[in-house]
Amino acid sequence: MEIPLFEANNGSCPYIKGKEWLSYLTHADQLDEYVYEALINKGFRRSGNIFYQNQCDDCTACIPIRLISGHFSPSKSQRKILRKNQDVSFEVKPATFDPEAFAVYKAFTEERYNTTVTADEFQQFLVRSAVDTQMMTYFDRQGKMLAVGWLDILQDSISSVYFAFDPAESKRSLGTYSVMQELELCKKLDKEHLHLGFWVADCQSMVYKSRFYPHQLLVDGQWSPPIMQPPSKDSI
Repeated sequence: MEIPLFEANNGSCPYIKGKEWLSYLTHADQLDEYVYEALINKGFRRSGNIFYQNQCDDCTACIPIRLISGHFSPSKSQRKILRKNQDVSFEVKPATFDPEAFAVYKAFTEERYNTTVTADEFQQFLVRSAVDTQMMTYFDRQGKMLAVGWLDILQDSISSVYFAFDPAESKRSLGTYSVMQELELCKKLDKEHLHLGFWVADCQSMVYKSRFYPHQLLVDGQWSPPIMQPPSKDSI
C-alpha cells in the first residue's frame, strides 16, 4: 500500500527552543489498524486525521518510546502514586465530544501553554479519528472529572494520543497514574505494547515516560532491546 506524503513546516518546535518543526504528513478519514500500527513502528504519530513523521533538519531529539505491557512492575515512587489515587475511578468509552472532557482539556492547555483552544480545534485534534479511538476518563469519589486520555486501539498495541488533567489536581501525578492504568488496559485487551509517542531527553515534561520499565526506543528504524530498570535508587 502506497501512502502519499507531503512535506510540512509546522513552525517552532514545541520541545526545543530555537528549532523548526518539519515533518512528512498524510491525511486519511479512515485507516486500517494494521497500517497505522506499521506507520507507528516507522516513527509516525497522529493528530486528528493527520498522520506525520518528524523530519527536522539536523535533529533527532524526538525518539518514539513504547512500553512492554506484560513485564511492567511499578517502582517504589509509582506505587506511591497508585496509593495516592486510590479514590480515583475511570471508564473507557468511544471518543466523542464530551463537554466535561473539553473543559478539562481547555483548562490544561491554558495553564500549561498559555493559550486558548476552541471546541472546533479540540474536535479536530482529539475527536476526529481515522482509527478506533477511545477516551479513558478519570473521576474522584464525588464524580468530578479529574483527567482524560485518548487512546488508539490497534491490532497488537495501544497508542496513547494525548492526556490532559485538571491543573488543580497536579499533586496527584495523574500523568504517571494514567500510564499505569493504560498498561492495565493493554493487559486486559491482550496488547503487547503501549506507545507513548515521543520522548525528548531534554524536555522536562517528558521525563516521566522513561521512568517506566521495560521500555524500548525507536532508533534508526529499529526498536532497541528492552531497557530494564536500573539498579540505582528510584526517584519521583
